[in-house]
Amino acid sequence: MKTTTQLGLFVVALTTVQPVWAADQTVTLEDGRQVILHDDFTWQYNQPSTKTPASENSHSKTSVTSQAVPLKTNSETQNAIPLVTASKAANVSLSKPKNIQQLSNSGVDILLQAPRYTDGQLIIPTMLTNQGSKSVMSIALRVTLNDADNQKIESQDVTLWRSIKRMPDTYFRAKTQQKGKDIIFTVPKMNDYKIQTEIIDVELW
Repeated sequence: MKTTTQLGLFVVALTTVQPVWAADQTVTLEDGRQVILHDDFTWQYNQPSTKTPASENSHSKTSVTSQAVPLKTNSETQNAIPLVTASKAANVSLSKPKNIQQLSNSGVDILLQAPRYTDGQLIIPTMLTNQGSKSVMSIALRVTLNDADNQKIESQDVTLWRSIKRMPDTYFRAKTQQKGKDIIFTVPKMNDYKIQTEIIDVELW
């Protein structure tokens, strides 16, 4: 109550001396807190902003630019996703579905999204991001599916994206994102699999 009274008296005094304020003014109260008085006769406490040290900012920027980041995000893509550029095994879980893996090559990011099992088929949706400056004409992936004991079940080459040259409407433009072709395996249902992926073709135009 005392602070409010002090503030009210200060506002009245200022408006008496100077009817129209040129800009916001900062006032320090007796208890050390600062208040910002606005030119529309409203006020608020001055909350000091938390600044990140320059070294931390530099480190943060380096971390961001060193990884491929999708242009769009959703609740799934916020999960931690291993980033690889060569063949590497990753877990595929039907009991706890989540994004599987993200690969990057030639400015193209490939996200293997949360799997599902329908009508005897293991289906892995994909999302593609063109981070480069050229259009992408085709993207192909080699995928090997293993069981939980890492025993091979099936391997296939999948063309996730294909554009038609001289047909601009089909191009995968720079700085855009597209849904890629689903990766589908006709296999017995298991709670867990292991998948090994490798980008075998990225054609730019």
